[in-house]
Amino acid sequence: MYVQQASKSKCKVAIKPLELENTKEPPLNLYKPKGPYTASIVSVERIVGPKAPGETCHIVIDHGGNVPYWEGQSYGVIPPGENPKKPGAPNTVRLYSIASTRYGDSFDGRTASLCVRRAVYYDPETGKEDPSKKGICSNFLCDSKPGDKIQITGPSGKIMLLPEDDPNATHIMIGTGTGVAPFRGYLRRMFMEDVSSFKFGGLAWLFLGVANTDSLLYDEEFTNYLQQYPENFRYDKALSREQKNKSGGKMYVQDKIEEYSDEIFKLLDDGAHIYFCGLKGMMPGIQDTLKRVAEQRGESWHQKLSQLKKNKQWHVEVY
Repeated sequence: MYVQQASKSKCKVAIKPLELENTKEPPLNLYKPKGPYTASIVSVERIVGPKAPGETCHIVIDHGGNVPYWEGQSYGVIPPGENPKKPGAPNTVRLYSIASTRYGDSFDGRTASLCVRRAVYYDPETGKEDPSKKGICSNFLCDSKPGDKIQITGPSGKIMLLPEDDPNATHIMIGTGTGVAPFRGYLRRMFMEDVSSFKFGGLAWLFLGVANTDSLLYDEEFTNYLQQYPENFRYDKALSREQKNKSGGKMYVQDKIEEYSDEIFKLLDDGAHIYFCGLKGMMPGIQDTLKRVAEQRGESWHQKLSQLKKNKQWHVEVY
């Protein structure tokens, strides 16, 4: 309830402890698979509507301030039980992008949030769910109850860190499904929290691709930012089962990128950062679209991509 009220308020939320702003380097691998940290589940909430294909949950974890992280990093989760491929050994680590700022949803630096889609398997011949092939970790997380213990590792990752040296920079964020997780953290830091060392005055532009309206994640938060900061935030949705692209096919994020390609390329030329997060299968379609647009503009996408990587404007995390 407090988080919902905060997201609707024009006043930014006070955060603590302020020492979390003092570190010059991101924390990395404080806890490893052989020595994980035992955290606790605070809450598990289904965050999609009844017509969404599949179930996605927002999971808040209490780490007691002992596993600090930066926006854009990931936690590893070791689900209970033994590894089916290595009898007697624990399950392997699954990585999840953190969906909150370093202060967590309670703004006190003690929690982290994950956005998890329950992985289930349907037999293509019978059309029935096969529980023996369901995702071990995602189902453990989505079935967790407040107070349950959870083994976490990390934090890990530097490629998706939010560059804050220029508070007036442009950030173009492209995500599919639970790939929205790091972007939720960025946007809360930019628009919800009162961060004395980072006063965002640039442009944040989010492209989110999901199946339908019921599948939208954190839509209320993002819509509130749009109302409160119309000069600093743009929000475009690609709903593949409800919208059509210009060719009459399903609308995917790459179609939205093509729709705004002139503007996006100009922003990239001016130094914008671009981020991609989601399933690995999202990237070929996006890369093909960017390549086609570049060629239509008389540019070499290979050269442009090399320059973006060299300038550290290109950030990709897929799974």
